[in-house]
Amino acid sequence: MTNGPGPVPPYPPAQSKATATTLRAIFLAITAISCGFLSCLPLLHLAVRRRRTMDWVFFWTGTAVSIASFATIGSLPEESSWTDAALITAFALVPLVGVHYLVADLALARAEGAPGYPSYATTVPFPPPHQQAPPHPQADYNPYRATPPAPAPPPPPAPQTPVPPQPPAPPHQPRINQVRAELDELSDLLRKQEGGQ
Repeated sequence: MTNGPGPVPPYPPAQSKATATTLRAIFLAITAISCGFLSCLPLLHLAVRRRRTMDWVFFWTGTAVSIASFATIGSLPEESSWTDAALITAFALVPLVGVHYLVADLALARAEGAPGYPSYATTVPFPPPHQQAPPHPQADYNPYRATPPAPAPPPPPAPQTPVPPQPPAPPHQPRINQVRAELDELSDLLRKQEGGQ
């Protein structure tokens, strides 16, 4: 029986640097030569490779913008201001899509560990898939659990300043004398009562 996670799935194979560079050049050339009409192709390549929702949104948005731009250019007269706006939009797609594609593809190459790029997968060691947890007598042994922190040493005792002795309270002479006098009167009174009986 093994403790811990099962075998680590292999990291997806990375493209060689020459293949990745060639693909980047082809996609950027297609975008530039078509004047932005085929700018959806590099976006489609990114969306298929990265499988992220945002990439698919960029792909469909880029496709809709390029089709709408070229449909406007082809259907309206050349003097129309809409034709000028559509032409500017189509030409603006070339650098926008090109920069986005290059940045995202280079980031993806780093994540996949392509040759020549430092990758997270190569810098963080994973345990080999065939490694099993060492035998341990405890039933709840977990090799991935962090060890509890060592207890903090007790703080050193604070230096004690000597407390000056309190001066003795002055005796309460007047009160003692009053109590004596009352006791004397009480005892005289008791004697008189006993003598009268």
